[in-house]
Amino acid sequence: MKGIHLKKSFACAKVEYIKWVCDARMIIIAVLLVFIHSFAIMPLRENAELMGEPLNILEPFIAVANSGAILLIIPLVFMTLISDFPKIDTNTVFYISRTGRISWLLGQVLKLIFMAVSFLSVIFLGAVLPMLGRGFWGGKWSRVATDFVLEFPEKTSNFGVRLLPVNLYNQMSVFDAAVKSYLLVFAYLMIIGLLMLAFSLARQKNAGFVVTGCVISLGTAFCSVNTQLMWIMPMANTIVWLHYTKYFKRPVVPIMFSVCYLLAVIAALLLFCVFAVRRFDYDHVTEIL
Repeated sequence: MKGIHLKKSFACAKVEYIKWVCDARMIIIAVLLVFIHSFAIMPLRENAELMGEPLNILEPFIAVANSGAILLIIPLVFMTLISDFPKIDTNTVFYISRTGRISWLLGQVLKLIFMAVSFLSVIFLGAVLPMLGRGFWGGKWSRVATDFVLEFPEKTSNFGVRLLPVNLYNQMSVFDAAVKSYLLVFAYLMIIGLLMLAFSLARQKNAGFVVTGCVISLGTAFCSVNTQLMWIMPMANTIVWLHYTKYFKRPVVPIMFSVCYLLAVIAALLLFCVFAVRRFDYDHVTEIL
């Protein structure tokens, strides 16, 4: 068993990440951005125009990261984009023999981090950039978020209102909501990638797709019916506003519980991957392609 070689791991991750970025499947991201623009940005902008008030430029991203419908689409798109992760082919034998099993695994985890960060960053920019020149920057919520229903009580069921629920702007600042949303969604994407990595190393790649799809769909279903079972799935622990009541500071579920939950799942999957890669029979890799 070879030791860990960080340079080799990083070089392996860099080469595979560049191939991933240049993959033709990246066109799916453009479709996702169009969906986000229509589903989240336009309803908020329409409310802003109706009030004659600007939005905080971070509010569309916060809306995206806290919408149950969009948080069903984002993980599914990410799973599609990394469907061949980890890339296990005849070159895998060369990589592992040159770098060592653990170093190769570290390279895969680094690649996953690069993919999750870049994917989420594109979504962030796709939500924020259309607001430049149309919104303001700061730590305060816009009046569009906080006062729209007061000025238009007949529009309480307005979709733009539901994108930024009271649980958000009554309980935290814009910056706090944006940072927590980004980090929690990032953890969710890491869990998706690590599930696929773990099942691939266990030579059950197809089962990995099924299990990952079930985690995403069950999380969405539990959140939609608002059952306590939703907290056993990553999705509910990813949505910031679900942790708080509308008006009181006492949380429904402490945000630190969700942080610990997500980190524990990531740690458990990493430990399983370390165990699995030590037993991985790469001499017969062609049998699982």
